[in-house]
Amino acid sequence: MLTKIEGGGKSSLENVKTAAKAGDSAAKAKQLAERLRFRLKEAMAQRGGSDAFVHWLRSDGKRSA
Repeated sequence: MLTKIEGGGKSSLENVKTAAKAGDSAAKAKQLAERLRFRLKEAMAQRGGSDAFVHWLRSDGKRSA
């Protein structure tokens, strides 16, 4: 049986579920950030390092001769 917290309007079980969802969201966000970090490091390595990657990123797509 769920009991209401006085003045809170939510049961303690609802509060736990909300906290668990927030934890899941934080874990998903951290996992996404790690995936993006890996992809960025991979792209930088393919283009010869961070300086070359930034140069490529800022370029307009045309190669200078």
